[in-house]
Amino acid sequence: MKQSLLFLLTITLLRAGFSSNVSAQAPLEVVLVASSHGNPSKPEKYRPIIDKLKAYQPDMVFGEYMLPAELKVADDSTYSRYTFMPRYRYIMRRTPVVPKNLAREISKQEKRLRKAPDKHATRIELARNYVLAYDRANAEYQLHILEKYQKPKFSPADLAYFDTVLGGADSLRKLKLLRPGTEYDRIYFPLVYELGLPQVYPMDCQKYDKEWSQEWSRTAVAVEALKARVKADSTSAEALTAKKMQAAVVAYHTFGDDIKPTETLTQEMIYYQFMNTPAYDAVDEAMNFYGGEALYGMPGFPTESVKGMKVQYERRNQGMCENIVRQARQQGAKKVIVGVGASHGKGMREILAAMPGVKVISYNDLH
Repeated sequence: MKQSLLFLLTITLLRAGFSSNVSAQAPLEVVLVASSHGNPSKPEKYRPIIDKLKAYQPDMVFGEYMLPAELKVADDSTYSRYTFMPRYRYIMRRTPVVPKNLAREISKQEKRLRKAPDKHATRIELARNYVLAYDRANAEYQLHILEKYQKPKFSPADLAYFDTVLGGADSLRKLKLLRPGTEYDRIYFPLVYELGLPQVYPMDCQKYDKEWSQEWSRTAVAVEALKARVKADSTSAEALTAKKMQAAVVAYHTFGDDIKPTETLTQEMIYYQFMNTPAYDAVDEAMNFYGGEALYGMPGFPTESVKGMKVQYERRNQGMCENIVRQARQQGAKKVIVGVGASHGKGMREILAAMPGVKVISYNDLH
């Protein structure tokens, strides 16, 4: 009898392990959309982009936000925490009593809203609680829903409660908890809302922010010194280096100027198509890295510190890719969309493509 039970237990464990392994290696499609942080056109101009992504029917949508658990314990000098904490303190000042079990309270509110999406008071409280839980992504998403979709249906009591708990839209915009014109406001939040997905998934990695900042500062100092030397002697060998660095800036800002919108192709559509091409990757690399690899070894160019910047940038890219795949596997997702700053596009596509069981699909291949 004991042997039979042991045999059955062994088989059960083997099956569980096999199932887990299959799940871990199940094909995962990732549409990585290199995006702009500034999208100044009217919201309707981005409708073709939203519709294109919506037709893909992803299981999850990721944004360039830190995971709450990491944001909560990050060093105060970390950029994302440094910018988030004034928002956190603002909400804390407006919260007389913080729920004892914040995670449980959030879970209860999420369930209520799935059953009754127009419970405005519940959504207002959920947005507040996401801030208190260091979940910036979903705090901003809930505030977007309230501001864009539900405010027109507010009763006077709802509006008063919104102002009491959150302080009003003007204050939220000033604190950048409402951020008109971002890729989230224009594209990804409407996408998640229209797909009926439960949340936005964060995936940013800021573990190496200190090292990145050190390399960036070292490079910036060297570049300023180079400019000063060239200003003093415009005939030096370093002058050509400075000229090529400036040319990289011009190339970036004029990229795509030769292609004009048509009745079926808006400027916004062109922009997002461009940001997801190898040609854009090249000008973006040169812009972000003071001329980039093409200038390595040129007189006065800070080659070693630029290389150091790139090392830290790729570490961040690697961390973001790992966050995406891990969470997608945990949720059993087969298709995901990732919105990320355009400068990360090339590096993250290459990392994701090398990961087992991951297929990267270009934004421009979607129809």
